[in-house]
Amino acid sequence: MQKTRPLIVISSRTGNTMILGHAIADALPGALLVKPSELPDDLTPFNPVLLGYWRDLEEAPADMRAIAPRFEGKTIGCFATMGSDVNDPDSQAWMKRTAEGLVAAGKNNTLAQTFICRGRIDPAQFEKMTKLMGGVVSPERAEKRRESETHPDRLDLAKGAEIFRSVFGVNF
Repeated sequence: MQKTRPLIVISSRTGNTMILGHAIADALPGALLVKPSELPDDLTPFNPVLLGYWRDLEEAPADMRAIAPRFEGKTIGCFATMGSDVNDPDSQAWMKRTAEGLVAAGKNNTLAQTFICRGRIDPAQFEKMTKLMGGVVSPERAEKRRESETHPDRLDLAKGAEIFRSVFGVNF
């Protein structure tokens, strides 16, 4: 039986998801961490595969969607960062939907686990969305942005690392 090692693929716009990915990689000895553009040609030595990404409106980012069909017969975990309340049912539904879509894009893959946490909001994206919303920032939206400024924090990183270590640790 061929020994495999974890592969962690991260699409990160502001660095939030990359920070989380490094914490998860530290919890999985021997893991290879790459960007989608650096994905190895031969994926047979890798299992499980963890896909880390940010919330790009209602989708996973395009670079992550582009590589997802390359995975076949993998056990996959997905993690994400986003600027709003991750405990909101819409956020949980988005995480589930995007993870299931990425896993299904390949063949015979299994979704094993997901994790989502807050991340700082990209200032350019915030301004773009503000213009689309008429140029006014509501007090609620300003509060969500303020609450996201300190994330991912140490607790987010520890929780993400522990979740995936417990699923894909040494006994995987």
